[in-house]
Amino acid sequence: MSDRSRKDECCIVITGAGGGLGGALASAYAAPQTHLVLWGRNAARLEETGEICRERGASVRTLSQDIRALSAVRERLAELDAECRIDLAFLNAGVSSGALPDGDPEPVEDACRTMEVNALGNINMAAFLAQLMRGRGGHIVCISSLAALYPLPDSPAYCASKSALAVYARALRAAYAGTSVRISIVYPGYVDSPMSRRLLGPQPLRISAGAAASLIRSRLEAGADDITFPFLPALGVRCLNLLPAPAASFFSRRFGFKVRPDDESPARG
Repeated sequence: MSDRSRKDECCIVITGAGGGLGGALASAYAAPQTHLVLWGRNAARLEETGEICRERGASVRTLSQDIRALSAVRERLAELDAECRIDLAFLNAGVSSGALPDGDPEPVEDACRTMEVNALGNINMAAFLAQLMRGRGGHIVCISSLAALYPLPDSPAYCASKSALAVYARALRAAYAGTSVRISIVYPGYVDSPMSRRLLGPQPLRISAGAAASLIRSRLEAGADDITFPFLPALGVRCLNLLPAPAASFFSRRFGFKVRPDDESPARG
């Protein structure tokens, strides 16, 4: 680990930085005069990402902490901000759950954990960061999902949690309108990652994590604050909301899937 050594460095916090989109975002932003705080729960994977970023000239600090520890997370953010003022934060930490490969519905324990991480954990960070940045400026990027835009029966908690984060971020943006706090929301489709590889079913137009990170950075730098991709899946999801419920349900089930449980799921055993 290394602490920020120069006051003129840009400080970027990325949660879920151990792999997938978070790791790709870290690589995309790694450069000289950039200090990256890579936040996640798998220390070994964070260090792997950190080494790649150091090779690109960034200074790096890794931080292994569960974002469900709400008060501890706020304390840690305050400490980080005192050490190196946070300029940009990607709230990307997330888990997924859904209908099991054997046909059983999503376990209730998985549904609650998904809501705790994807919704409550990220909302806690967004709210606190906005307070820290008020009056001095900063940028918060909430990573939601196309799944936030329509309730998929095979992954109820994931859809609900990503929708909750997106709605909260939109409201927070309005609450901080006229200040120097910028709040962006990203709605990705299928991105190649360890999480997406647990999904058993069609993944239309799935893109690499690197391509997704590059697209997100370019659109943010162009001034976009609502970023949705890929175009065709996004269009399809939006069209579902315009259809009568029976028709929307019929078409959504054509893309049904199952989700292999992760290591924390009680269904794993």
